[in-house]
Amino acid sequence: MGLLTLGGILRENGYTVRLLDCMNRLHGSFRTQREMPLTGRGAHGTGHYPKEMVARPEPFRNVPRRYGRYGVPISLVREELKSESRPDLILITSGMTHWYLGAADAVVLLKNRFPGVPVVLGGIYATLCPAHAERVSGADVVVRGEGECQIIPLADALTGHRSEKRDYSDPDSVPPLPYDLYPRVESAALLSSRGCPFHCPFCATHLLSSGPRRRNPLRVAEEMDHLQRGLKVRHLAFYDDALLFQKEDHFIPMLEEWIPRRQNAFLHTPNGIHPKWVDGRTAALMKRAGFKTIRLSYESHDPARQKAMGMKVIDQDLKNAVSCFLEAGFCRPEVGAYVIMGLPGQDTAEVLDSLLFVFRLGIKISLSSFSPIPGTASWDEAVRNGSLPEDADPLLSNNSAFPMRSGSGAFADAVRLGTLAAMGNRIIAGGGRPLDDREFGIALRAFEKEPPPRDLRP
Repeated sequence: MGLLTLGGILRENGYTVRLLDCMNRLHGSFRTQREMPLTGRGAHGTGHYPKEMVARPEPFRNVPRRYGRYGVPISLVREELKSESRPDLILITSGMTHWYLGAADAVVLLKNRFPGVPVVLGGIYATLCPAHAERVSGADVVVRGEGECQIIPLADALTGHRSEKRDYSDPDSVPPLPYDLYPRVESAALLSSRGCPFHCPFCATHLLSSGPRRRNPLRVAEEMDHLQRGLKVRHLAFYDDALLFQKEDHFIPMLEEWIPRRQNAFLHTPNGIHPKWVDGRTAALMKRAGFKTIRLSYESHDPARQKAMGMKVIDQDLKNAVSCFLEAGFCRPEVGAYVIMGLPGQDTAEVLDSLLFVFRLGIKISLSSFSPIPGTASWDEAVRNGSLPEDADPLLSNNSAFPMRSGSGAFADAVRLGTLAAMGNRIIAGGGRPLDDREFGIALRAFEKEPPPRDLRP
């Protein structure tokens, strides 16, 4: 969404913008290249990303797992770039800090194709690890923080262009995301607000964005309407960090504006919403608005963990939220809860208890594997307790590799918990209840009785 936001701002100021999204599952080459066929498509515009296996980087030399790169293969990107004319400026975004090698590869690829063109790197990695990015990425400029107020002065300075508008500090001054840059769109991401009022020790939201800021509810509803009518988008996903924060002034008015406009678009909350802020009226409005995917941020069943998180969510909050959604007409497979595993000091029993609590409510579970994010309190704790060196390569925070630093048993437990969660989710999707299912009961008893494997296999 970051590049789309900047693309809209640049285009509003007279720049011609082209987009290459290497994570676009609908990229045309997937239908023409035998080595990378069109990936499986799931419900609501979702699906798996294509993946090619590559050599493990040095920090992972002792990790007994394969290492892959997701998205459009470099060979196909290189071919596509041959048809592109020389730009005046190249912007690259970066996702999670442990994905930085992909951004660095993109810099090399683009500099080889367009020598002399300034390359600017922004995004999550660039913001959280600016010194590392300046040293390793190869970009000419590394931008830290939100780019809306930085892009026009920077682009004008690097290209000589003279823009008329430079102040985009007001969220409502930013033009709608230019999804028309894609040849085809099945689903679109939305942000109706920025920031979060909470400061969870494992979360970097407060480092990536300033305090909570919200867009005009009418503007958001109009953007949604444009996507469904103008671009025929069927699925809209909200990626707000606190979508229901002060909902009476924002979320509810937004839905009231949207409901009369809605045709056949469906809405989703993959980022998780706070159960404490769900009530009957909110759930009923969400049903009328066309929400199909409800994800609730629960995290843990352990009272001590909930207290350490500032009582942001307790068991009763989750129970109440689930009841509200079911009473509003949502079916159980449409509702799920996030649970974190692998937090510092967290044992397998805590995660298992949390998993079973969610399944007792008859909803799906999404297990989120913890990995420390640079700049957060959890990262500092990982350094203090020796889980990570102070100068750790960001690759080591990969949530597939980080558990291995606690030993093979910790990783094996994570795999077994994931398998149990997937089994329970399949039962719920089929209309059943995991704790009433014989096969799930057998798997659960085996999990509780059998010790984890002593080693891992590739």
